[in-house]
Amino acid sequence: MKALLHTSSRTTRTTKQRGNSLLFVLLSLVIGGVVLAVGISAYTDAEKSASMQAVTGQVVQVIGGAKQSFGSYGYAGLTTAIAVGSRVIPPSTHVTATTANNKYSGAITLVDNSLTTPGTALLTYANVPAEECSGIVNGTQSLARQMAVAGTEVKPLDGQINLATLNTQCISAANVAITWTISRT
Repeated sequence: MKALLHTSSRTTRTTKQRGNSLLFVLLSLVIGGVVLAVGISAYTDAEKSASMQAVTGQVVQVIGGAKQSFGSYGYAGLTTAIAVGSRVIPPSTHVTATTANNKYSGAITLVDNSLTTPGTALLTYANVPAEECSGIVNGTQSLARQMAVAGTEVKPLDGQINLATLNTQCISAANVAITWTISRT
């Protein structure tokens, strides 16, 4: 009888140890999954932020180059081909000798707008993803006299961004065009 009790208590202890081990393994897998999910989310957010910063930097570069190179002429006769040829639109974006694409495979255009608003040019980035639109607009709005997203004005001439309109236009499609009206200075 004594031997039977001793064996029974050893079996119970072994079963409890196996149960605890299984519980710790499952708990480790759950914690590992949560850490992995947080890591992937942080990486995706960082990648999106870096993408927006790169495009914002490129827009700043193009606008600065356009003002420096063509602003004194009031942008009269400016075309995308001239901006590409003069390297105001960065060479890394050139598709042909007269055209350029942004990092989203959308056209970059820079043209004279002086017939509509004297002394201005229009810079357009097509195919901007909806989730990056607002960040790019907010990062560059101080450089523009007027802005449009998906063909609708989000910043009136020499005015402030209308946040409600900006939000509506940025999410109006999966990809949108952003247009900046830039002045001479």
